[in-house]
Amino acid sequence: MMPDHSMPYDLTRLRRLLPRVTACGALAMGLLTTLAACSGGESASMEFAPACPITHIPSEAADYYLYNGKGTGFGDLVARASIVKLEGECSAGGPKDLKTRVVLHITVERGPASSTEMLNIPWFIAVMHGDRIVNKHIFRHTVTFPANLATFDTTSKVVTIDLPIPPRNVDSDYRFEVGFQLSPRQLEYNQTHLKRANYQAY
Repeated sequence: MMPDHSMPYDLTRLRRLLPRVTACGALAMGLLTTLAACSGGESASMEFAPACPITHIPSEAADYYLYNGKGTGFGDLVARASIVKLEGECSAGGPKDLKTRVVLHITVERGPASSTEMLNIPWFIAVMHGDRIVNKHIFRHTVTFPANLATFDTTSKVVTIDLPIPPRNVDSDYRFEVGFQLSPRQLEYNQTHLKRANYQAY
C-alpha cells in the first residue's frame, strides 16, 4: 500500500484536528490496522470530526542509530533515522468508534559502515489509557538507499487506529506514544548522547 499524502494536518503543531466526518459502515476490526477505504456517511457535511487523542513522541525515541557493532564512532555508523513530522486526522467510524489515521515522516542518513542497499526501520504506536498501555503495535518501514544520496526523506504507510470510544469534540482519556522501537543499547545511547527535545504533538 502506498503512503497517503492527502492529510494536511501536522500533529507536531499544537492544534486540534477538525476535518469533515467520514463514517464507515464496517465495524472496527481492532487496533492498529492498515488503512482501509471508507465511504461518506449520512450528514457528513454537517458535522465536524471528533477531537483526536493527544499524540506524543518521546525525545529518546525520536532518533534511530544503527552501528556495525564495532564502536559508536562516525566510521561505525550504518544508518541514522530521525522523526521529523507526524501527521494525522480523526473521523467517526460509528457511534462508539473513533478512527485516527497516522503517518510518519522520517529523514534517513546512510552511514559509512553501510554494506546493504536496504534498511528496515522499526517504529511503534502505543495506545495509552491514563498511565496504562492498552495496546502497542510495532511496524517496520523498509527503505532503499537512493543512488548518490547520503540523506533522504521517506514517509511511512498510513495506519488507522480504532478506539472503542464515542467520537466527541472533547478530549478523551486515551493518548498515543509514537517513536522508533529501540534495543536496550540504542535507548541507552540516545539517553546518554542526545539532547532532549519536546515533541508534544498537539
